[in-house]
Amino acid sequence: MALRFRQSFQLFPGVRINVGKTGISTSIGVPGATLNVGGSGVHATVGIPGSGISYRTRLSAPSEAAPSLIPQENKTAPSVPRNRSDNAQVYVPETGMREIASASVEVLTSGSLTELREMIATARNQRDQVQSDLRDAKEELASQEKELNRKKGSLFRWFFKKRIAELEDKVPITKSEVERLEEWSENTKIGISFETTDAAQRAYAALVRAFSSLKLCSAKWDITSDREANRVVERTMATRTINRYPVTFDFASNDLIQFDGNAMRFENVNGEDILLYPGLVLMARSDGAFALIDIRDLQVTAMATSFVEEERVPPDSDVVGHTWAKVNKDGSPDRRFKDNYQIPVCEYGRLVFESRNGVTEEYQVSGVRAAEAFSLALKGYQNALSGSV
Repeated sequence: MALRFRQSFQLFPGVRINVGKTGISTSIGVPGATLNVGGSGVHATVGIPGSGISYRTRLSAPSEAAPSLIPQENKTAPSVPRNRSDNAQVYVPETGMREIASASVEVLTSGSLTELREMIATARNQRDQVQSDLRDAKEELASQEKELNRKKGSLFRWFFKKRIAELEDKVPITKSEVERLEEWSENTKIGISFETTDAAQRAYAALVRAFSSLKLCSAKWDITSDREANRVVERTMATRTINRYPVTFDFASNDLIQFDGNAMRFENVNGEDILLYPGLVLMARSDGAFALIDIRDLQVTAMATSFVEEERVPPDSDVVGHTWAKVNKDGSPDRRFKDNYQIPVCEYGRLVFESRNGVTEEYQVSGVRAAEAFSLALKGYQNALSGSV
């Protein structure tokens, strides 16, 4: 095949994310030029290295603040069967259920991080193009080397003198192109560093420890939909019916953000996983679209909730009472049902994620104290960031 030689390449600078009490900003710098994206707008500082001469100009107006959130009411809920196949591409809640899901990632990005998101998207698009060219170049190099070795080792190599000469000229050129594309692929990344005060760094370390405890809860579920329970018709003591799916909380990485460390990941069954980094939140969709959210725009509320557990009781949960599969209004067993049986009521932790731009997610965990500790640690980190200079 004919090998394309890429003629242009954009080198992306490193990015420093600065989080202070006036808002989050990103410093996108190369020698002599820095782009600062913050709550007061986008400013460019351009100077001549070594001369001491520079100037600063505004490139965009400041973003407007959004209204605060109103916490959701806590209700109890029983478990209901699954409504999603393992190969489902689109989550569809059961009839009558209200889906609990965030808005599209296109509208979730915080205003102060829009420029950074666009630069990361540009870098990723270039990397994909370079990777495609690199695959083609490697295939071409392998084909050329194979043909050259075959012809040079042939008993009839004298008849292939012209072709052997051509290949001996082409192989070094193709090999050089592979090496160049490999270097470009490595350089098509945006290294990100997070700059905060010592107090904020200590608060982040406390948040990581709280998450480490939270992810060890023996049971964790994503609440994907709910509805108000009809207690009379369903003969239940629960006030809320939910759909829930087991999920994983873990430390993870994403090639969109290159930094020394791992993000705290909350798996999301009916949407994008939530990855918490220092200062920001990443939600990336499988088609490549993604959102960057100022971590202070994320509100995580934790509360204890009583849950009628018809499945296995997690070993680290507390059983706070019992009910019956079919109950009367006063909580006594409905004796009209011959096979009526007793069900444990467990105390779980409920975590509600919200943001003013449209994040709406809910999780249930078997450890109440772990959920509450995580929420408090996140608030402490957010307060430490807001108190930074």
